[in-house]
This record gives sequence, C-alpha cells and structure tokens, in this order.
Amino acid sequence: MYKKATADKAVPSYQGYALTENRNGLVVAAEATLSAADAEVAAALTLLDRTIPAAGQRQAKQEVTLGADTGYQEKAFLNALRKREVAPHVSEYVKGNLGRNSLTEAERGDERVFGWSKLDHPLRQIKLRGLDRVDWFYRVTLVAHNLGRMRKLTPIEPLAH
Repeated sequence: MYKKATADKAVPSYQGYALTENRNGLVVAAEATLSAADAEVAAALTLLDRTIPAAGQRQAKQEVTLGADTGYQEKAFLNALRKREVAPHVSEYVKGNLGRNSLTEAERGDERVFGWSKLDHPLRQIKLRGLDRVDWFYRVTLVAHNLGRMRKLTPIEPLAH
C-alpha cells in the first residue's frame, strides 16, 4: 500500500523506472517495483549497475553521466554516483529549497518516455496485479516506445523505380 500524499488514501501500487540513452532517447534498461519512498534511488542504482561497466573496467576516456529530476537530489544517491565515477546531472531545487541541494558547483549545470506511456497508452491505468506481471507489462510498453523512436531515427530512403 502506498500514499502519494499525506491526505491521500493508501492503494496498492507500483512504480516504473527507465534508464534512457540521452542522445536518441532509447530505453536501455527498465524495471517496475512495489511503491516505496526509497524505491526510486535503489532502482536507479540497480539499473545503472546492470547497464554500465564498473569504473575500473571502462575505456580510458569513457565518461558516464546520469540525468535525473529533483526527486533524486539526495546525498546518499549522489555519493553513490560519485563512487561509481558517474557524473550526476540532477536538477536542482529552486525557490525555498535551495539549501537542500547536494550537488557540487562543478556538477550544477526528460522524462518523455513516461509522458508518452501515460498520455493515452497502456500505463495510464494498469489493470494487472502482481509485481511480475506489472514489470513485464512495463518493459513491453517501453519496448514499444523504443520501436516508435527508432522508426523516427532511421532515415527512409525513397524507392527507385
């Protein structure tokens, strides 16, 4: 059971996570978990570890960055990225939360997949129950997103008559 807000009702729910390649917007790893306050950070690190080689196993000049929204602006998460030699590109808190930023000055510098999948697509309201089924359905939905992206990325040559 999970509540998004204090005054909200508790309902059984799941959270979906996607790790996307920034240049073309393709999903490279995905996972659904049971909803929990600390699930986002744990899932992000799991997807990252599953996808990229450890710092000592990378090619000499291979730089890895990770973009995320302000929900990932936690010292423990940012320190875990630094330990993996991953440059955090996490959006900063603005207005009243400026004191909560955990990024260094050097580190200060989109979630299109989720908008696409929730707008009028299957993730708007999942009718499945059970983490295994939801995880499978979430990953299939993101594969469909990748297929749509790849169609737009691949130039189509006109047929010669």
